[in-house]
Amino acid sequence: MNRVIILTLLAVLFLSNSSNMLLVAQIPFHHDPSVLKDPTGYKLRYGDRVRLSIRSEPDCDVEGTITNEGKIDVVHIGEILIVGKSINEAEKLIEKTYISEKIFARPKVNLRISKYVERVIFLTGSVNRKGPYTFPPEVEAMNIVEVIARAGGFSDIARKNKVYVTRTFYDERGNQKGSKTYEIDVESLSSGKTSKLKRFWIYPGDRIEVPERLL
Repeated sequence: MNRVIILTLLAVLFLSNSSNMLLVAQIPFHHDPSVLKDPTGYKLRYGDRVRLSIRSEPDCDVEGTITNEGKIDVVHIGEILIVGKSINEAEKLIEKTYISEKIFARPKVNLRISKYVERVIFLTGSVNRKGPYTFPPEVEAMNIVEVIARAGGFSDIARKNKVYVTRTFYDERGNQKGSKTYEIDVESLSSGKTSKLKRFWIYPGDRIEVPERLL
């Protein structure tokens, strides 16, 4: 009897530990601290290519790219500003516009992204994979440690404690205002030794240069 009880307790303990291990394994996937995402979901961006259709109205089907003004051209309505909105928000806006313009009484709009705009960063110098790296669509920013890891890591002669990140700034109209270069100690960030900076976020358009260390 005692043996049965002991075996039962061991089985419960194993299942409990297994569940905890699974939970721990899932946390980085769902809440990765090295990646910034919009908690409210994906928002339409300039340059996204979208397909628009209205149920039972095939003549209103259209596909186009969101313009630099953040708009798409909708049949019978004209241009509508949808950049910065979720898919659902854009669909509701178009439906309300059709109704307010007395074009359709109860339209059912379906909007889908056929191609996400590419948002890239550029890596040069002592990394194993130089050149552009494209951000996943849902990612707003990524820790520099993660970016370099995805670029195959540093080369053997990289100067890890002095990496340069150049960022260009733009005004609301998309005109370039200027740029700034940051010096980042990626080696300390990777090891967690630094107390001043836990992570450094990399945004689309940034350029990362990894110099060679002095031999």
